[in-house]
Amino acid sequence: MSEKSGRRKAVRISDVAAAAGVSKALVSYALNDRPGVKESTRARIVETARTMGWTPSLRARSLSVSRAYAIGLVFQKSPEALASDQYFTSLMAGLQSVLSTSQYSLVTEVVDTPEAESAAYRRLARDGRVDGMVVVDLRRDDARFALVREAGLAFASLGRPPGPTTMPVLVYDEEPAITDVVDHLVSLGHRRIAQVVGPQGNASAQVRRELYQRLFRARGIDDSHWIESDYTAAGGRAATARLLDAEAHPTAIVYSNDLMAVAGTSAAISRGLRVPGDISIVGWDDITLSQYLHPALSTVSQHPFDDGRIAARLLLEAIGGREFVEPVRTPDPVFVPRESSGPAPL
Repeated sequence: MSEKSGRRKAVRISDVAAAAGVSKALVSYALNDRPGVKESTRARIVETARTMGWTPSLRARSLSVSRAYAIGLVFQKSPEALASDQYFTSLMAGLQSVLSTSQYSLVTEVVDTPEAESAAYRRLARDGRVDGMVVVDLRRDDARFALVREAGLAFASLGRPPGPTTMPVLVYDEEPAITDVVDHLVSLGHRRIAQVVGPQGNASAQVRRELYQRLFRARGIDDSHWIESDYTAAGGRAATARLLDAEAHPTAIVYSNDLMAVAGTSAAISRGLRVPGDISIVGWDDITLSQYLHPALSTVSQHPFDDGRIAARLLLEAIGGREFVEPVRTPDPVFVPRESSGPAPL
């Protein structure tokens, strides 16, 4: 065997981080005997490094104590969709409200395909541009968590990731708000209720649809009337047109965001329908514009600014070595009835 082929590949900090299931920053703190790491965690990391044969070098040691002082946020959306979605601008504002006082900056990238998204995660990690990631819009079998673990990055997840983790996970319960929406419409006499839902590859969009459907069935309402859309105004208008073209069109439509609901309202009015006299409309998000429309939009209020603020604070704690045993509850969405929902037409 040649010297080259027999040479053992050097074990890197990121290798130890992946094997121990922690961030590179936490490994750095533990191996350099810096404060802020639980002794049990430090011992586990040191033992993992010893078992893997990690040895420090002057260059590695100098790099290991450095930080990027930035966290990353990658959106897989069209720039147009992102620009019109107040949820994500509010989320970023919440993140910035914490980072601006902590010497950290926010690195954002907008991509349009899963492949480009994976490449963005790898690039941010490879170039050492971030110390952690905020993961949003969770999907079924979400591959992004394998990427951040492989890179040894800390992360904060808005939603439950696949598998156990000691990183911060933010969760809330949508069922009470959805129950209030359904009971509100049923109490107004609606029996033909349809959904315009978000992309079903998105885990939260799928869960929301299924929650509505379960509650519809429990109240004796046909749960089969739903159309998948893309959260854009154009998508909401097109989906609404399809529903209104049906021979027995719904008397109420619930949407997965306010932007689609506003476009749906416009589509209904353009056909001569009265909102809510002929059809009731309910959105989701409670964007600022919703309360100033005519009629004002019934919707579900979320708390993206608070989610961003909490995610940033907890992610910084994770980068500093804190481990999280349980998910962190954030404020639940709340139904806000307004003028766009009324009694079902006779």
